[in-house]
Amino acid sequence: MTKDQNSRVVLISGAAGGIGSAAARRFAADGARVAVTDRAEVPLSELAAELGGLAVPADGTTREAIAGVVGAVVEELGRIDAVVAAQGATIPGLAGPKGDDAWLRGLEVNLGGAYYLTTECMPHLVESEGSIVAIASLAAIFSGPPGTIGYTAAKTGVVGLVRYLAREFGPKGVRANAICPGWVRTALAEDGMVYWAKREGVTPEDAYRAVTRHVPLRRVSEPEDIASVCAFLTSSDAGMITGQAITVDGGTTVMDPGTAMFDPPDAS
Repeated sequence: MTKDQNSRVVLISGAAGGIGSAAARRFAADGARVAVTDRAEVPLSELAAELGGLAVPADGTTREAIAGVVGAVVEELGRIDAVVAAQGATIPGLAGPKGDDAWLRGLEVNLGGAYYLTTECMPHLVESEGSIVAIASLAAIFSGPPGTIGYTAAKTGVVGLVRYLAREFGPKGVRANAICPGWVRTALAEDGMVYWAKREGVTPEDAYRAVTRHVPLRRVSEPEDIASVCAFLTSSDAGMITGQAITVDGGTTVMDPGTAMFDPPDAS
């Protein structure tokens, strides 16, 4: 437990599942008061009931909706000390006119949502000298899989967003960082594994093993792995860390794909 989490108010988007719900559980376990938002009202409400937190369902792709969320949180809990922008989705689409809708929606959900959430919360974060963690992706460093041009561009933008916010609001005591996970066992990843498994005639678990064959730690991340980094980055233990994109990828980024063939046969 990070010693300064107790009694703090943490607002988490994308909290109906995956990384967002794991982060909510981690902060609640550390003693924080948790507010959660997402479009999926039923699982969101169930999570809030489980944690004794506040659920504020909303479509986080408009400033008006997010302003309502932030207002409800401050009215009910009195303050906001940390924000975890965990909402995200992959909307399949290739580069070109046929992919324009996917491009726009990818930006809207993954980048626009993070922008509206962080900037609506900023006056409260300035008051509390709080912090932001935005969930980006390794797609912000490399490229996402084929058909994810909007997702890739948006997650790259998320890193730029936190760097900008760190620079502008650092003098006011606010820190902002991004996490760039590799494969995480979430519904989003599961969709990709099911697709690949069906195409190759294998099981989804075989697909997970295939995508982590050359990852140094040889495993896919769990949502809790990312949640623990969220907790660290919003704590005083990370008090001099801001404007950073932290990779949480089992070592994926240390690998040169061109040398993967030299891994020993038992590396899988």
